Amino acid sequence: MRAQTLSEARWIFAIFALLAIASSFFSVWLLLFFLLLLFCTLAFFRDPDRAAPADPNLIVAAADGSITDIIELDENEALKVKMRRVGIFLSIFDVHTNRAPIDGRVIYRQHRDGLCLDARHPD
Repeated sequence: MRAQTLSEARWIFAIFALLAIASSFFSVWLLLFFLLLLFCTLAFFRDPDRAAPADPNLIVAAADGSITDIIELDENEALKVKMRRVGIFLSIFDVHTNRAPIDGRVIYRQHRDGLCLDARHPD
């Protein structure tokens, strides 16, 4: 498992650990609650090692999860070509790390704010 992803959540871990220690003086149930939160946070920020396939012609998924759609579209902002977009839904139990599915170089990146809707039910 990579330590970088865990270090990104170090403040969350520290807060839950301190709350667990402090609550241990008052209540075993409160201690167990904060230890559970600490464990769930650790599980959410996990980043297990993945072995890339040896065949350079294979493309692996960029993320764990379920494929929600595969759409052909005209990309008109950066590459200006027809392309295929693969949508992947990540549940709370999936590893939330995106990986490079092929060898290459990122030449364009864009972030669009979402509407905070349930991705499983886009309608």
